[in-house]
Amino acid sequence: MSNVSGEARISPNIDALRIGEDLADLDDGTTDGYVFDSPADLEEIAMQRQAIWDLLKNLGSHLLREGVNLTKVSLPVKVFEPRSFLQRITDNWAYIDLLQKAVDATDPVTRMQYVVAFVIGGLRRQTSTLKPFNPILGETYQGVYSSGVRVHAEQISHHPPVSSWQVADPDRKFLFSGSGNWKASARGNSIKGQQAGINRVSFSNDRSVITWELPPLLLRGILWGERSLKYSGTISFRDELNQVECDITIDGSKQSFLSSLWRGKKGHKDLDQLHGSLRKGGAIVDTMRGSWLTSVEWEKGGPGGRSLRVWDAAKHPVQAPKPILEPLPSDARFREDLQALQKGDRDKAQEWKSRLEQVQRRDQALRVAAKQAAGQ
Repeated sequence: MSNVSGEARISPNIDALRIGEDLADLDDGTTDGYVFDSPADLEEIAMQRQAIWDLLKNLGSHLLREGVNLTKVSLPVKVFEPRSFLQRITDNWAYIDLLQKAVDATDPVTRMQYVVAFVIGGLRRQTSTLKPFNPILGETYQGVYSSGVRVHAEQISHHPPVSSWQVADPDRKFLFSGSGNWKASARGNSIKGQQAGINRVSFSNDRSVITWELPPLLLRGILWGERSLKYSGTISFRDELNQVECDITIDGSKQSFLSSLWRGKKGHKDLDQLHGSLRKGGAIVDTMRGSWLTSVEWEKGGPGGRSLRVWDAAKHPVQAPKPILEPLPSDARFREDLQALQKGDRDKAQEWKSRLEQVQRRDQALRVAAKQAAGQ
C-alpha cells in the first residue's frame, strides 16, 4: 500500500497545498488558537521544519516567490506520524458518548445540543504537529469502540483525495456517516484548510437526520516562529424533520450583538470563543457559549432552565476505537511504510513510501489511459 502521490500536507489532515494564495480573510496576525508549545511539540516541530527546509532547497526558492502547486510533491517521513488519515480521523470522534446521549434525548432540541458538543469537541482533538499518511485509493480501516459502536472508513477517490466513513451503533440507534475532501492553500508561513463534505447522523427512533460541515482552519508558524492552529467561521447544523437548526460561530472577531453579551468582564474579544443560537420552528430556544479549546455550555439546557455544560475538555473522557482483529486485506495497518515507521526505522519507512508511491502513480496512469481509450 502507498501514500497518495500528492503527498503535500504540512499540517494534519491537509492534502492540496498552493503557495501564493490570499489568506488575509483568516490570518489577522493575532495569537489566538491552540499553541504548540510543549517540549514534545517543539522537538517534533524542529525536526519537521528541517525536513521541510531541505525539501524547499531541493525544489527551488521560486516556490515561495511565485506560487507552485505542491499536490504532487512527496514529503519525507520525518513530518509524519505512523498512522493513515483513515485512522487519524477517528480522533474527531473522541467524544462518541455524546452521540449516544443524543440517542437517549427525549426531544430534538436536547439531541441537537449533544450533537453540537460532539462536533466541537472533535475540533479540539485535531491538534497535532505531525501529519498522517494520505490513504491509498481503496485503503480501508475498521475499528470498534468499547460500547460496540463500529467504524468503517475507506479512501474512495485518489484525485481529489476523498475519504468516506460510517460509524454505526450496534443496535442501529444511530448511524454517523460522511466524506471528507481536504482542501488547502498556503502562503509563506501559513496554511489555510478545510474539510469539504457533508457530515450526517441519522436517528432510528424518529428517522431524523442532523447535517453539518466543518469550518476552515489556519495553521501558522509552518517554517518559523510560534506554531498555532485556529478555527474560524460558522458551523450550521440542520434537522429538517423537526425544524431544529443551530448556527455556531467560532472567532470572537465576528461577534454579533447577542454574542457580545457573553464577553468577559474586561470586554475584550476572545478569538476562540463560540457563540450561537439554537432555533426550533424559527424561534430561538437556547443560546450557547464556550470555546472550541475548552467547553460547550448551553444557557438554558439544564434542569429548571439553568445553564448546562455539555462538554468540558478538562474533564470529559476521551474514547478511541480499537482495530478489529480480522480486518480486510486493504486495512491501513498492513502498509509497509507505516509498519516501519511504527518500529522507528525511518530509512526503511522512506524506502517503502517511495516504492508504494511509484505503484500509486503507475496505477493512476493506467486509469487515465483507460478513460482516454474509452473516450471519457
